[in-house]
Amino acid sequence: MISLSFTILPVFLLLVLGIVLSRYRFPSDSFWSGVDKLVYWVLFPSLLYTKTSEVDFSNPIVGSYATVFLSTIFIVCCCVLLVNYFFKSSPPTCTSMMQAGVRFNTFIALAVAEKLYGETGLLFATLGASILIPTINVLVVVYMVIKHGKEGVNLGSLIFKELFKNPLIISILLGVSVNLMGLSKVIPLYTITELLAQATLPLVLLAVGASLQFHEVKTAWKYIGFSTLIKMVIFPGVIIWLCLLLNVTGIMAAVAVIFGAVPTATSGYALARQLGGNAPLMAVLISFQTAISIFMLPFVMWIAQAIFLS
Repeated sequence: MISLSFTILPVFLLLVLGIVLSRYRFPSDSFWSGVDKLVYWVLFPSLLYTKTSEVDFSNPIVGSYATVFLSTIFIVCCCVLLVNYFFKSSPPTCTSMMQAGVRFNTFIALAVAEKLYGETGLLFATLGASILIPTINVLVVVYMVIKHGKEGVNLGSLIFKELFKNPLIISILLGVSVNLMGLSKVIPLYTITELLAQATLPLVLLAVGASLQFHEVKTAWKYIGFSTLIKMVIFPGVIIWLCLLLNVTGIMAAVAVIFGAVPTATSGYALARQLGGNAPLMAVLISFQTAISIFMLPFVMWIAQAIFLS
């Protein structure tokens, strides 16, 4: 496990560097907001487009891979609902707990997959992201609108916005489309996005680190504890169980576990503010999960590798 920790360590050191640079306001506060926009609108979509255009969708194991993820999301959602029921949580807290339980930091997941398993790992991670990103975005938006009982909110319009105005989802749809048409490397767009993709992961990890707010981790320990248990123990545990059940093995299974072991998405904070969730609690959950993943992720991946790659 020590060697595994050292392999993943550069990913977390980039997060720490982002935290340090942001705290010292280097190069400036406006720089980091600009990086966030560049990553969200240009760099990360380029990476997703490049990799989804290369995935072999004809492989029969892809169906099992998707089943593992979708079934896991259903089970994890049930766990979150049970916790909210027993705590009698307020609607804003319920939706923030849901985000903390089912969402994942795509940037960290892809960076860890590439670090551990090279291009093959990155390809499987991109496939996993292309399955999970649209599913979870729609799920979370629907749950938030229903739970908050917002009047005058057009649910269909919100779902449309999540699906067709989200640059990550658009890039996945484009990549899959040219892939299925056999045009992935014919269109000049591939060359451009391939170059942009090479700059994505280091910069995005710095930006994720810069966005964290550890000074907020002061209260709500029961929510912190249960959200971490669900996201970083139950989530990967269910994935391991389903991979064994559906005979998904090797690097593909190990990469699937990464999505369960990484912290929740930093974008959950913005969505909580937008749709009436408990934004301060969301900031706490994001920051704590990211910090604890430094220790939990190597441990979970050590178990996954012992099961699937030994």
